[in-house]
Amino acid sequence: MTVSAATSELQAINIMLAAIGEAPVNSLTGTLPVDVKMAQSLLAEQNKAVQNEGWSFNTEFNVVLTKDANSEINLATNVLRVDVNIYDHPTVDAVQRGLKLYDRQKHKYTFDEDLKCEVIYFLAFDELPEPARRYINIKAARVFVDRSVTDESLRTYTEQDEIRARSVLLDTDTNNADHNMLIGDPSLTGRFNTFTPSQGLIR
Repeated sequence: MTVSAATSELQAINIMLAAIGEAPVNSLTGTLPVDVKMAQSLLAEQNKAVQNEGWSFNTEFNVVLTKDANSEINLATNVLRVDVNIYDHPTVDAVQRGLKLYDRQKHKYTFDEDLKCEVIYFLAFDELPEPARRYINIKAARVFVDRSVTDESLRTYTEQDEIRARSVLLDTDTNNADHNMLIGDPSLTGRFNTFTPSQGLIR
């Protein structure tokens, strides 16, 4: 039997259920108990909150967002954040509004050109690297206990467990992203990724 090294969504839900003393489930399909639905919802909530910070695994650089027939730039539903490349578009001041980009300088949704951007995407739990899954799972389990029970003896994970899991994720992400303390400039040999100090904090 092939064993996956990564935590599945089902395994993550069962870890959360165990944290409040509930029995595991065999599937996440069909009619589910209330506790399972709550665990699913909370896992998705924490998944989105963590990914919104922006990590190497869900951030893409130099993504070209193209205009449609109305000169508007529409965004995919899995886009969390967009930042227009200031070096390629120094005069464009665009922000995300709903599923479109809005030009704050010109006060309109239309643009004169396609835009090269840094985009942070929301990924499904099963698309994440294991350190991210582990951190999100522990964080979700802790919050699940806080919202579901008052018995401290049921607390499977502590704040220190969450801090350690985040530290592993941060170390892995830093290595994967090849962070450099310099800010990128096309005039240099390449564009550098910068380290975000806030990623070292518990959210």
